Amino acid sequence: MDLLAATSAVAVSSYALLSTIYKSAQALYAQRANAPSLRNDPGQSALALPSVDIIVPCFNEKPDTLAQCLDSLARQDYEGELRVYVVDDGSANRDVVGPVHKIYANDARFSIILLARNVGKRKAQIAAIRGSSGDLVLNVDSDTILAADVVTKLAAKMRDPDIGAAMGQLVASNRNDTWLTSLIDMEYWLACNEERAAQAR
Repeated sequence: MDLLAATSAVAVSSYALLSTIYKSAQALYAQRANAPSLRNDPGQSALALPSVDIIVPCFNEKPDTLAQCLDSLARQDYEGELRVYVVDDGSANRDVVGPVHKIYANDARFSIILLARNVGKRKAQIAAIRGSSGDLVLNVDSDTILAADVVTKLAAKMRDPDIGAAMGQLVASNRNDTWLTSLIDMEYWLACNEERAAQAR
């Protein structure tokens, strides 16, 4: 084994060890909390529910991927007011994603924002936030597909005045393809279930 290979092996092993220790420490401090479901509360009505603005920044996204994302947002079962802001961050492929935008042109819940140039994900989100008025804001990546009850569950979590932010459980759709995608999915699970919970304490 040459020096480079030995150094790489030590580096990878050290990273794995430190990562394990770090995640274990997070798990010790993590605390799960189950908020009551909005759907199970008969006293709740659509008027009492907070309005939710969903922001979807996208840049050169594949049309099929964006279509699946927006379709999942359109199918949300949330009974309160829901608005979706799709922010095209100066994409070079607007000719192919344009038809996806048109699908939702007549849906009052959807607003399509076309930025003149690429400004980056954070500034694209800010562009939508400045025009939004929802009680709650949910950021969704353009390659993400949400289960139909995600907004309802997140809004339920936000009923607790001690909670300032909430997130869902991320699952990699290609988690079974390779060992690398399996590790990525594991990282998602740790981030959602341990890291965020530890940070909240």
